[in-house]
Amino acid sequence: MDLTHHLAVVIGTTAAPTPQPDQVAAAGQAASQATESHNGTAADIASSIGPTGLLLLALMAMFAAYVVSLSLHPNAKCNRCKGAGRHRGSIFSYAQRPCNSCKGRGVHPRLGRKVLFKEP
Repeated sequence: MDLTHHLAVVIGTTAAPTPQPDQVAAAGQAASQATESHNGTAADIASSIGPTGLLLLALMAMFAAYVVSLSLHPNAKCNRCKGAGRHRGSIFSYAQRPCNSCKGRGVHPRLGRKVLFKEP
């Protein structure tokens, strides 16, 4: 019975050592320095990226805005008929015919829609 008691005491005391006050303070300082290094301002980020990186970042943002614009507004007004979908006769102004360019719809797909999304 004496042996089992010794084993229980040894197992109970070696489970986790208690940290010393100096170690706790050092760990706290290291954690605060780590969080301070991750809290960069916009100026710090801009200086680390550099002017070329900022230009590329601005171009990517503009391209993303253009793609969103294409998805929201995929068509543009027809330039030939000014969006009316028909042409008026030059001699007989009451005569009308459908626009040949937009086939009477009054709109064309935007160029970016044709290029990026491969739609007619």
